[in-house]
Amino acid sequence: MKNQAQSRGVLFGMAKEHPKLILCLALLLSALSLFYTWRSMEFLTGRDDLMPKNTSFHRDYRAWHAEFGDTEDIVVVIEGSDSERVGAFGTRLFETLSKDKAHFSDVFYPYGLPFFRKNGLMFMPLEDLKALHRSLSLAGPVLTDLSRAPSVQTLFTHLTGRMEKYVAGDSAQLPGIVFMLEKLGVGFETFGSGKGEQGISLESFMMDGDSAFARAGRQQVLTVLPVKQAQSFVPAEAAIATVRQEVAKLKKLPEFKTVTVGLTGTPVLEHEEMATSQKDIALATVVSLALTVILLLIAFRGVLNVIAAMVSLLVAVALSFGFATAAVGHLNILSMVFAIMLIGIGIEYGIQLVLRYQEELVLGEAELPAIAIGLNRNIWAIVMAAATVAAAFITFIFTDFKGISELGIIAAGGVAICVLVTFTVLPAMLVLLARYRKARPLPVTPEAREHLKRREFALYRHPKAIVAATAVLCIASLYPLSRIAFDYNLMNLQAKGLESVTYAYKLMRSSENAGYFAVSTANSAAEAAAKTKALEALPTVDHVVSFATFVPDHQEEKLAELAAMRKELASVNPGAYEEDLSLMELPTVFENFRNATVKLAAKLKDERNPDAPKVQKFLGILDAFFAKLEKEKDRNAVGMLQDFQGGMFRELPEKIGVLKESLQASPVTEGDIPAELKSRFIGKSGKYQLQIAPKGEIFDFAPLKRFLDDVRRVDPHATGEPVMVYESMTIMRDAYQRAFLYAFGAIVLILLVAFRSVKFAVIGLIPLVVGVLFMVAGMYICGISFNSANIIVMPLVLGIAVDSGIYMINRYRREEGSAGSVVTSSTGVGVFLNTLTIMASFGALMVAHHQGVFSIGAVMSLGMVACQIAFMVTLPAVLTLSGRK
Repeated sequence: MKNQAQSRGVLFGMAKEHPKLILCLALLLSALSLFYTWRSMEFLTGRDDLMPKNTSFHRDYRAWHAEFGDTEDIVVVIEGSDSERVGAFGTRLFETLSKDKAHFSDVFYPYGLPFFRKNGLMFMPLEDLKALHRSLSLAGPVLTDLSRAPSVQTLFTHLTGRMEKYVAGDSAQLPGIVFMLEKLGVGFETFGSGKGEQGISLESFMMDGDSAFARAGRQQVLTVLPVKQAQSFVPAEAAIATVRQEVAKLKKLPEFKTVTVGLTGTPVLEHEEMATSQKDIALATVVSLALTVILLLIAFRGVLNVIAAMVSLLVAVALSFGFATAAVGHLNILSMVFAIMLIGIGIEYGIQLVLRYQEELVLGEAELPAIAIGLNRNIWAIVMAAATVAAAFITFIFTDFKGISELGIIAAGGVAICVLVTFTVLPAMLVLLARYRKARPLPVTPEAREHLKRREFALYRHPKAIVAATAVLCIASLYPLSRIAFDYNLMNLQAKGLESVTYAYKLMRSSENAGYFAVSTANSAAEAAAKTKALEALPTVDHVVSFATFVPDHQEEKLAELAAMRKELASVNPGAYEEDLSLMELPTVFENFRNATVKLAAKLKDERNPDAPKVQKFLGILDAFFAKLEKEKDRNAVGMLQDFQGGMFRELPEKIGVLKESLQASPVTEGDIPAELKSRFIGKSGKYQLQIAPKGEIFDFAPLKRFLDDVRRVDPHATGEPVMVYESMTIMRDAYQRAFLYAFGAIVLILLVAFRSVKFAVIGLIPLVVGVLFMVAGMYICGISFNSANIIVMPLVLGIAVDSGIYMINRYRREEGSAGSVVTSSTGVGVFLNTLTIMASFGALMVAHHQGVFSIGAVMSLGMVACQIAFMVTLPAVLTLSGRK
């Protein structure tokens, strides 16, 4: 005890004798630390930097990358209702980006390859190709007429004539008439509604809009492999900016006004995640500091002590940055939050010291003795409290995740620095500022002093009721504890509404452009075929894309269908489109067309023909279309008709030409597959890649696990993004569960050392368990799941919250007064203020748009509120019932 007392005297003696020297050294070291950080600190933006490297699944992933190259492409998703227009946009963008070798090492656009332009229809399912043939046969007569004179008059006059023939008895006309009227009805409904193209596209005549081939045409993908700038904060930033710039230029062209484009892919997701989180954390840091200052002003009731505490805190944070730079050398998206953590954690030690100092002043002590008491009475409690927090952070080191273990090292070192600064810089600041304080009021009387020591709230007179109510609530919290889930969907961590996230979801949900697939490899074509057959038989697999996919099936039958269609279109040779509406003729043309439609509908109704409802429905659509034209008669009717006709026929010659070209396909062999495709599916050593698309969404744990369990029955070494997400998240979840148990065990040992009593160690754990149960119940009520970001809170809550118990139990055992009076003492007020400052620092993260950062703040705030209730209400009741020792 003598040595301990001497060491305490040495700490205060240094602050008393050399306050200016201590402060100058602290400020100098802080400046050097910040300069060192600015010059040497790096930032890791890749998600791989957070993942374990020594696992079998990661080795499989690295082997796949080594075989097939970097697959972290910028993905450009191009969408529109007209596949030809979408394709034109993609082709123009492909041509531009391919020339830029400074930013892009590879640009891949399947639609732009001559191979697909020529043989695209060969990849349609045979039944879809037959359906296309049927549609072409039905539309053939009208296309022949339109090829000679592409206009609204030609279209309506042609259909009027055919309807009149049917009414006159030519029943062979009906299938073609009904087909055309249905297609026209869709065009009339969408025209002028903002739902895509103006009028009818050629595709709407030719094929089912819900077919896989049609969907693939309306949503096309261009991928770009960026040249990464190693010195850049975000290595692909320049490449991303260049793609966005070229997309914006094309979007300004009138022919692409109905095309929508979005960027996604790993580089874009990481770029937007880092940019968003960086802004969020900068804002949160400012908010946290502001809230902390406001809370200290209220608690300390003066500016001088706030200045002393904040100077000490900023010195601690600055020195912690220098330590982080020296110990680790870089930050990642998780360890970036450590500065905010230190604001809340580091200030708590100063709060305990300053409040006890202020309490002693009120009780009549002089300035310097009051500072000495504030320091000496808190050294043991602060060291033990800091040890629990440091222990919680140190448990991160035992996880397999590099990024998380680095956060543990950085934060644990930061906590130690905060304690050292609290014991040196803060007392020195208080000593320096003592001379500037206003005259103190007269000391309180002994009676008032005794009253201050023993005052407590009426609530604490009913300890049994408090403990009973706590027990009931804890039992009720077991149900939420059993139901709380871990969210495996990394997209839920991103800011809401980000373009990259929106388009990533679109690709994940697209079977035609599946952007979220598992990968298997095979050593030969025969093995690849066998694996493909086995994989496609699985209930959770939609299809498999491999090198063999690009050799169409049923080629003989498909080529026969294409030959028949070429014959159908032989007489269709449209000339150049001329925008001539022949306005004088249109009223008569429209009237004749409507009259013919009315007669057709009546005849079909009389005959009880099953097509009667379709024609009747079209008649209603037609009347609505004419009413729209009538409404615009004096304003823009002519312009509407020009748009309608132009939308249908302006590009008809070009589209007929493209269609005819696509009918010229010839037999496809493996030798015809272009090198650009071959290199993506046959690796450097000759291995074959199989991309396995899931059937349905696999964002959540259960469907993801079912999908991977199925795939691994065929190939235990399957890899790809879903495997990496599942395995990494599972390891992370399990690692934090272990860290939680390690932290709990470390806290038990620290409490035994701090109190030298099993009884009080157990008492210190009771409110901790209560607080954690309440926190999980609060998460369940608020609809918050654990995820790869906020699960960090679990061991932290233990380490940070138990500080309250250490301060309060230490005060209760060492000084006079009831357990309830501890709550109203400077220690209790300090505990309450500690909680508020930690909530302010972590809660400031809730300003973040990044959902992962937001969830850290939300869960930590819930945890601190829950633990505050447990330590401020339950702990005094348990102490009262247990008796003093």
